[in-house]
Amino acid sequence: MKNKKFTYLLGLVVVVVWGLIIYRIFDAVSANDDNSAPVVPNTIKKEPFNDFAVPVDTTHLLLNYRDPFGLVKQKDTISQAAKIRPVKSIASLPVKPTFNWGFIQYSGYILNPASKKLTTLITINGKNEMLSEGEMKDQVKLIKNLRDSIKISFNGKTKFITIRKAVQ
Repeated sequence: MKNKKFTYLLGLVVVVVWGLIIYRIFDAVSANDDNSAPVVPNTIKKEPFNDFAVPVDTTHLLLNYRDPFGLVKQKDTISQAAKIRPVKSIASLPVKPTFNWGFIQYSGYILNPASKKLTTLITINGKNEMLSEGEMKDQVKLIKNLRDSIKISFNGKTKFITIRKAVQ
């Protein structure tokens, strides 16, 4: 019996709320104009629309805010003597040889459904290897498997290698 009383009470609340909404709508739309403002005739004469006229620019920009991106050069506080440094020639700098990562290829991965662990298939110097994250073979350490690429470390250098597409 409690639920029936509660249902009737909620139904009554819904009817009252909708009644108030409908009353306000009809009250706003009704012809009763007691509190409306008196209509004042417009005495300003409008000019005809001229599509070719260029309006006068009356805007005034206030540009006294700081630069949010830091693009404006600030005054240097360093003395000129401290700024001058000897320039090293390009020929005197040692050139680091570029490293060829071509001997390592990412072939794919295998997902163990029981342990949810990824096993990575890598080809190192033409030899197929299976590694998990953190394992090392032939000085190549697998750091992270991201499924579409792997992060590996070799001789202290790290690199992301993408998966090799099968040739058809």
